[in-house]
Parts: sequence; structure tokens; C-alpha cells
Amino acid sequence: MQRRGLPLPNLTEAIRNPESERVYPDLWQFVEDTSAVRLDAWQHHLCNRLQQLPEQTGQRIAIHAPPQLGKSLIVSQRLPAWYIGRLPTTRIKLSCYNITQATRHGVVCRQIMQDPSYTEWFGPDRSIPARCSAEEFTTDARRRLRDAQPSFKALGLATGFVGQGADLLIIDDPYASPQDAMSEVVRESTWAFWDESARVRLTEQTNVVVMFHRYHGDDLAGRLFEREGVIEEGGAWEVLRYAAQEDGEKYCMPPDRDGGAYLSTRFSQEWYKSQEARGLIWFAQFQGRPSAKEGLFFQPDKIGVVDEPSSDVNAMRVRAWDFAATAGAGDWTVGVLQSHTKGTTLIEDVRRGQYSPEMVEFNVINCAQNDPPGTLIRIPQDPGAAGKHMAIAMKNRLHQLGYRVKYEPISGAKESRAYDFACAVNGGIVNMVRAPWNSKFREELRSFPLGANDDQVDAASDGYNEYAKRGRISVVRSGRS
Repeated sequence: MQRRGLPLPNLTEAIRNPESERVYPDLWQFVEDTSAVRLDAWQHHLCNRLQQLPEQTGQRIAIHAPPQLGKSLIVSQRLPAWYIGRLPTTRIKLSCYNITQATRHGVVCRQIMQDPSYTEWFGPDRSIPARCSAEEFTTDARRRLRDAQPSFKALGLATGFVGQGADLLIIDDPYASPQDAMSEVVRESTWAFWDESARVRLTEQTNVVVMFHRYHGDDLAGRLFEREGVIEEGGAWEVLRYAAQEDGEKYCMPPDRDGGAYLSTRFSQEWYKSQEARGLIWFAQFQGRPSAKEGLFFQPDKIGVVDEPSSDVNAMRVRAWDFAATAGAGDWTVGVLQSHTKGTTLIEDVRRGQYSPEMVEFNVINCAQNDPPGTLIRIPQDPGAAGKHMAIAMKNRLHQLGYRVKYEPISGAKESRAYDFACAVNGGIVNMVRAPWNSKFREELRSFPLGANDDQVDAASDGYNEYAKRGRISVVRSGRS
């Protein structure tokens, strides 16, 4: 590595070490001086945020940026070397979808730290051996602690921490491909790395940086945001979403970008347009969202909002249920009440919760008691003998209480079941009563079929299909785009 003759930064642009009075380079300067690139404005914004980490603890930062724009060059290849230079006894773990990919980044870190310029910047006790593995290496300062923990360790998501902790954990490229991210098996394995291997070895002081694309609502980033929350809503995660094109949506960075502006001028508008034509890949890899703003299958912004349920006594109503039976976790039990009148559908109520089997029955009966007289209750029959037994028992119980009820076997792909309801939504003939559940209902429709949950979609679709197949409402197939 040849330095390009840049002087050490002056005191107004650097962080002073109170013990040695050594002046450290800013992260952005370190990146530029150890690479052949000049950073864009968004990269300066990112570096300025990451530069604060050595002075902080317990940070959770999630970063999205489009491919081929240098995010790994900063976060996975320069940040570890710079961070160790600032804190020579720190422990950094870098994890990718496999250890080979993580070690490739380790090769660059090692090259930077073995260059004579590195100790000129940060001091001699940051030195690492001239011969060491790119998968794992240790500074002189760390080695003197004699605790067998390396300064840098590359991990694959299947490798685990193997008893070692971390002061900084970086997760880069948790999925090898979009196909892996769409696989429930791979998503569960990736989550297990975080939930069962990483998190139990992190302390309250550990800083965590995750780089993500958003292929699916239940991918690693989606599950982190769902279960641990984002800072703006009182949760843990700070989201820096450097979308390829400014879209006015949440967490779009840098915050001062003009509406519709592209992130970098390194590529032409024609190149961005060619990527946008790739559909889901554009949203996942370039925009950092699992779907378009307007939705992929449903266009939920076409759902109107009214203040009151229908007062038409001739309205046909159905409360359709989608069952789950794990209290406080997993899928949701959902009951959607809808009415059909004068060629329109009105979603009047959504009951949603993670109930135990006993509470499932309680809520079904409670809704039946409070829904308008004559409402048809539609319950699903899950595959297998147990599913049929449960459906028959529930039907008999409701019949004994005097309610109209039927059960229907669940079959076919979810997209097929939802097709007619999507036609109605996208055709503008569906409204909903103003209520706190509105936003969750819209967002689940917007992310379908790639969202983390689809229970509301299933219940609403089954209810719509119940009357559609009876010929009592018309199916607006031309309305879906």
C-alpha cells in the first residue's frame, strides 16, 4: 500500500488521544488514503456516523446501500482496521454468509495493518505479525492480555462464535443470493446465528453493524426491526437506508437529498433505469425495501377509509378466520369482518393476536357475540385429520350457540387464494372503517407475498372468496394491475 502523500489531518479534523496526543485520521480520510476512491457525499455521511462508534457502546446500526457502490470497502475492509487503530485491544468479529467471503475482507484488513503507514498513523502497539492468517490476527496490545481472543476474527454465519465475545460485530452479506433470502430454511438458519450464537455472546457494551438488502419481510433485517424495533419507535436499531433513488420513505439517507435524486453520479441515469427495470431486485438491492411503495400484489393505498360500518341491513357479512395457536409468538390468529353491498366491500373490523388454542376459541366466540346478526363465520380446515377434527369441533360449538358457520379446507397457493381480493382492492372497490388496525392491515397487503406475515391477507381473501363463489358479488378482475 502506497500512501499518496496526504499529510496527517490537523487537530480540528481528527480525534485526539488524551494519553499520547497522537492525532488519528478521520475514518473518511483513512478510507481514501488506503484505497483508490474518492468518497461520495453519502459515503462521507456514513463514515461520519461510524466514526463515533469507538466513543460509544451498545449501538445497533443497520445499513443498506446499493451493490457496487463501496459499502463493503468502508464497513468490512477499512472500518475494522481503523477501529483497531483507535482501540488496540478491541475484539472485532466480521461475519458473512460463509467464512470464505468474510476472510476475503480479512485479507484487505491485514494488508492495511501490515503496511508501515498503519503504525505511523496509530502507534506501534497496533502491529500485527508479518505472517498471520487473514481469518484471524491479533495486535501486540491485544496479545499482551493473554486471553486467547484475537483482535479480528472472520466468521461464516454457520460458524458461530465458538466461545468468543466481541466489542464490535459486523454482519455483511448474510445471504449468498436472493434465492437464499427467499428460502425459509436459510432465513431461519441466519436468524439462529443472531439469536442463538451471536446475541448470547454480546454484552450491553458491544456495538453491532449489520449491512442488509431487503429481499423478504422476514429476512434478517426485517426480523430485527420487527422484534427489536427501530430507534424512532423506541426500539434498538438505527436504520441508515442509502436508497439508490430518493423515495421519500422512512430512513432514506442522506437526509438532505432532493426528491428522486440518485445516490451517486458514478453511474449514469440510463444505468439506474436499467436496474430499475429488474423489478424485485431493484427494490431489494437498490432501494432497501422488499417491495414497491405501492405494493407488488396489492395496491393498498387504493383502499378508502370511512368513519362508520355499513348501516345497510341487507349487507352481506362474513367474519373469516385464519388460525394460529402459539401464545405470544409465531403466526397470528386473525379474524376479518367484511360486508358487501352495492358492488363494494367494506372491511369493518380486524381481530388479530398471538393466542393460545383456548384464547383462539374465546376470541371467535367473543366476535360472534358482537358482530351484526346474520354474520357468517368462516373457519379454516387445516390439512390432516387434526385440522379437520378442530374445524368440526369449532363449527359444532358455534352452531350450538346459534351462529351461522361453515368450515372450508385450505388448499392452493396463497397468491391464488388472494387473487380475487387483490383485484377488488386494486380496482378501488374496497374500503375499511377507520381504526388503529388500519396501518398494519395496509402494510401486510403492501408486502404480500414477501412479507413477514400474511395472516390478515389470508383471512380477508377467504372472506372475499366466500361470497364471490356464491355469485353474490362481482369479481373485478380488470382492476388488478
